[in-house]
Amino acid sequence: MTTRTRTATSHYEVQKKRRSDELEYWRQNRLHLVKGSEVVMHPTPRGIDRGVLVGIDGDRPSVVLDAHRHEIAPGAVSTVHRHSWDAIMFVTSGRGWTEVNGRRYDWRAWDTVFLPAWAWHRHGNEGNTPATYVTFGSEPLAEMVGMAIIEEAGDTGFEELPPPPAVASPGMGSDPYTRRIERLARRQESFSETRIMTAFDDINFRVTPRGARSGFLIDRSIGYRTGGLTAVIHQLAPGLYQSQHRHGGEAWLYCTTGQGYSVIDGERYDWGPGDMAVVDHWAWHQHFNASDTEIAAIIRVHNFDSLYMGMRALLDPLNLFEEPPKLDAPDLKDMEWPPPDAGRPK
Repeated sequence: MTTRTRTATSHYEVQKKRRSDELEYWRQNRLHLVKGSEVVMHPTPRGIDRGVLVGIDGDRPSVVLDAHRHEIAPGAVSTVHRHSWDAIMFVTSGRGWTEVNGRRYDWRAWDTVFLPAWAWHRHGNEGNTPATYVTFGSEPLAEMVGMAIIEEAGDTGFEELPPPPAVASPGMGSDPYTRRIERLARRQESFSETRIMTAFDDINFRVTPRGARSGFLIDRSIGYRTGGLTAVIHQLAPGLYQSQHRHGGEAWLYCTTGQGYSVIDGERYDWGPGDMAVVDHWAWHQHFNASDTEIAAIIRVHNFDSLYMGMRALLDPLNLFEEPPKLDAPDLKDMEWPPPDAGRPK
């Protein structure tokens, strides 16, 4: 039996309306600031509390990244799970540990842990006070292309858990299919060699021409192998600011300490610890420290190393990163900086 597809309109009208509807949906749901005080925490079956900063599960949709807040009670241990996307975990208070594929990493406030795609992991708190952290993940992007998967393993021991999806073994030959197998096998092997944790005490801070003291948290230049996620900590000097710029991909700025504000396309958004500024693509933006005596620190997260690189190829010769011909950054040559860990919770 044969079937025939019948529509009242051509593909042109159908796709044009669909694209218009999608664009309008994202315009209506764009965010510039999420206040930490507005995040509602919920107990979860994993044994830890969770609240949504940005993500469709908290009615704040996003198409590239999501961000969640987590709290582990004293003595609690989460269940084991894994997912098909990368995530970054930044500790905001307390002490605890994370096991990744059976290896334990002890952390405290302002340490960063990378949770690779398909890596089994769980978290624990052996202290007397709650431990909190925020995560940033590429789940929305994985869901968009039909590749978002979560597996729960409860309290199963790591030695009993299945490995990541099997990669075809490299063969012998020079045909295109064999070359693909070998290329993907090499890439998967490089992912398995990724770094997992950055202790705050190990961050190599440098003052940048844009006007901040910055250091990498997650980046391939310091041994990480992610699917595109990168993270940097920016510290703004008391009373000063970072030069304005804009780019083709969105950036998220999560405040860890201090008080400041971001000017995004001419509008001011004030933030403090636990708040997050969301900078949309192509938006001119600049970040300021509102205090004359204390550092303001923000964690910048984006997905430039995958999505952004693809955009650059697709949109070339458009310039996807712009800043003024002469940077409007403060002169930090004689700046006496407070210690990098000023304000760090004990």
